Amino acid sequence: MPAAHLAARVSARHAAERPHERVEQALLELRDRMRVSDPGLLRLRSALSAAVSVGTALPVQVAIGRVLGYPGQAGFAATLFGAVVAMLGANALAGSDRRTKLRTAAFFPVAVAAGLLTATATSGLRLAQVVGFAVVLFLAVWVRRFGTAWFFYGFMGWMGFFFATFLHATLSLVPELLVASVASTAWVTLLSTTVFHIGAGRALHATLAAFFAAGRSVAREGADLLAVSSAGPARRRRALRALAARQAALADASLLAEAWSSERRATPPGWSPSALRRRLIESQQAVDRIAGASVALAHDGHPDLVVASQRVLDHLARRRDRAAAWAATRLERLSERAKEQDLEGWAPARQLAFGVREFLRFDAAADDPPEVDPGEADFEAATGLVFGGLAGSPAVARDVAARGSRWNPVARLSMTSRQAVQVALAGVLALLAGAVLSPTRYYWAVITVFITFTGTGTRSETWVKGVGRTVGTLLGIVVAILLAHVTAGHSAVVLAIILVSIFLAFYFQKVSATAMGFFITLVLGELYTVLGTFTDSLLALRLGETAVGAGIGIVVALLFAPLSTRDTVRAARGQVYVAMRDLLLGASTCAEGRRVDLDAATRVLDDRARRMALVARPMVRPFGVGAGANRRMRRRMELIVVAVSQCRALTVAMNRDGVHDVASVAAACRSLAEAMDVLSAVALGSGAPEAGIPLLEGDRALFAVGGSSEEAVVRHLHHLSATLFQLAESDPLLAAVRMRELAA
Repeated sequence: MPAAHLAARVSARHAAERPHERVEQALLELRDRMRVSDPGLLRLRSALSAAVSVGTALPVQVAIGRVLGYPGQAGFAATLFGAVVAMLGANALAGSDRRTKLRTAAFFPVAVAAGLLTATATSGLRLAQVVGFAVVLFLAVWVRRFGTAWFFYGFMGWMGFFFATFLHATLSLVPELLVASVASTAWVTLLSTTVFHIGAGRALHATLAAFFAAGRSVAREGADLLAVSSAGPARRRRALRALAARQAALADASLLAEAWSSERRATPPGWSPSALRRRLIESQQAVDRIAGASVALAHDGHPDLVVASQRVLDHLARRRDRAAAWAATRLERLSERAKEQDLEGWAPARQLAFGVREFLRFDAAADDPPEVDPGEADFEAATGLVFGGLAGSPAVARDVAARGSRWNPVARLSMTSRQAVQVALAGVLALLAGAVLSPTRYYWAVITVFITFTGTGTRSETWVKGVGRTVGTLLGIVVAILLAHVTAGHSAVVLAIILVSIFLAFYFQKVSATAMGFFITLVLGELYTVLGTFTDSLLALRLGETAVGAGIGIVVALLFAPLSTRDTVRAARGQVYVAMRDLLLGASTCAEGRRVDLDAATRVLDDRARRMALVARPMVRPFGVGAGANRRMRRRMELIVVAVSQCRALTVAMNRDGVHDVASVAAACRSLAEAMDVLSAVALGSGAPEAGIPLLEGDRALFAVGGSSEEAVVRHLHHLSATLFQLAESDPLLAAVRMRELAA
């Protein structure tokens, strides 16, 4: 069928859809996009928990104040402090185990008391208070080395110190504040273990739903890419970036599902975490096949094949599974005819059809126990859970040495201790500089410093977070001023805006420092409206203090024991190459008939690739200073991602099809593993021509396979070798010459 006629039929079909069908499809796509943006909507639930905890803790604190007969100022201070403790506590108790939640929450009041007593002991003593700020800031960061719970204990202690300093509290006010912290802790613990409790099983189920939703989002972006295949290069680049982003979301959801599956009582009866891992790897590879075929078709596919493939992907994205399966079968027949006519794109069209059918088969069985059990007695996830999600960049950067270690002893400390010193130094400088702007509002600068160093691993991340928070504060001030004049005198509206802003601030806290700064500024603006102290100049002062805190934090991160982004990316890249080498050596051993858990090795490789991409973000931005170097770095990162996908395909092929020519495949895997050692030794962004020698040896072993060269394992090894040649920037012909020279 001509491409124009087929496109007209597709357009006519969409035009014939009934309005309620279009609404239903739009809601389905919105649900998929929300699931992909945060696997299983767990972040949405956490943000809702924080907003509800604060909203309900307020009347609880008011009731306690009335029962105990607090005077006006003490009652207000206790209510406000209790709301802050509830907000932090809701974020801390986001896990899945009730016993762990109870054990963690039990020490919240202890941490708060430590901060309160330290602040009251230094009250009225300027020098002692500055020293106290430095000590508390140092300890609040330093204790993070002891685990996730201690992250929040440090935060609670710092908040107790800050709040008491902010209120100029004396020892007489400490009992009311401690009662408020105990009451809020008890209240938020009750909510988190009942109303907002989500068990590991439900979290795993939600994450699996997010995984398959991400697969359909990849299909949507693939269809969009095919739609702009004949458009300008700028639109194609945007479509390619969107497709890569959806594939990254799919990989994150897959790793998150594996992490949840290792939790106690996460998998239903009859399920095996190892078997679930294998199903997810195979499903992910099916989606990678779809994405790769879409890119190839968009590049040089025949128009008939492009339109037919776009139709298949459109059905899949819209959850029209029967229509997608039928269209995939038709596409496969069309690709066979295209092969006979020697038309461009017949091979990727056939791959796309196969990938769609594979994905539909796995998605249809998502609620059934995985049918393949590799039989491992013990299961260890490739990555663990951190605050209910995957580990961030600090987990990658913690083993990287800081710059200046020869002359600066602080640079030789562990990452936690080094950041503690940085935060303490930046906090004291922010306190002194902030006091110049305002003797009573300097704490905004100190808070900005503390938050700027939270969740960051490198100096570039600190820069991005500091600037983002300042920009968010600026935008928030503009909106807060407008809202303050509109909502003045409407208490219910003000409370609603505060709770919604808290919800959105927590929802975006892991995504955008700009968004979080924006919504926190809205909360403060409405809070000052309630207190009757709101002025435009007050919010302008907040902007100034925020800029001071962010600027000082950035300067300290850049100049005092800085952790280089380039060093961190190189370390992360080295870990990826080591994991790839280990997988290839495992494949060699597996080819020789000995048992190796290639699935586990594949998941380790996936997680290390995710971490590398995480810390490399500042270096691969598409615009800005050094754009040419960034394009080169981005290209190399893309090649590594392709190599990781090819390793995953190799694992799937070995699990399904096995190996026929054992000696050749084993020799090729060992040669490619040797090339990984050469690649890992070169500087970031540099080629490794010497890696061409083992790569060429691997190719020769593969070409010796002969009649079985069409088997999947050999084909994937050929593809991986070609990608590694590009990474090494090595010419196979020159490598052959070099081999002859060495042999001579």
